[in-house]
Amino acid sequence: MFKLHFMLCICYALFFVIRSQIAYEEEVDLDKGKQNLNGRKPVYLPARCPRYQLLYPGDQLNDWICDCSPAALYYPETDACYPAYKRGPCKEGEMLVLYKEKVVPECVSNPCQTDGLFRIRDKCFEFGNSNHSSNPCPNKELTFVLGVNPRTLMVDCVQLSMQVETRFSLGETAPNDYYIDMAEKCMRGSRLVAQGHCSKQP
Repeated sequence: MFKLHFMLCICYALFFVIRSQIAYEEEVDLDKGKQNLNGRKPVYLPARCPRYQLLYPGDQLNDWICDCSPAALYYPETDACYPAYKRGPCKEGEMLVLYKEKVVPECVSNPCQTDGLFRIRDKCFEFGNSNHSSNPCPNKELTFVLGVNPRTLMVDCVQLSMQVETRFSLGETAPNDYYIDMAEKCMRGSRLVAQGHCSKQP
């Protein structure tokens, strides 16, 4: 009898241990513009995609492609993506810019002559600097910093992204400047757009 009682206690404890290890999927409000027909969304997978790129889903089951993350620009000469308004593949003292009417970015002179700095009213400011005295943005207390707007690819005051890693996170989380929450296939500045593979031009 003691053995039976002991076995029941073990089974009961094992049941609760196993039950506590099961992860239940949370209900997520999926934005249809950010997913493909099968509901898959872009993912950060540095083992598969080069720097400044995300893995975007296609509309077939095994159809995935690496392309630029938002606020990064595809540069055909090097077949790589680089952050907008930074040096990237350009010469020292230059930065990579995608003008509104263009599809391919170009290297232009950086008036600050230092990578990561941008001139506003004859003063150079550092991208992403949240130090109040070095931040030109009006909403500093709301964590707005100088950066590149991922939708317009223009220099703007952008809110710092706060990513929370949970115990259910799979692998690495994307760096803040990857803007994974805004990633959409065929965004302006992407490889697909530059190569003419998108039906609508953003």
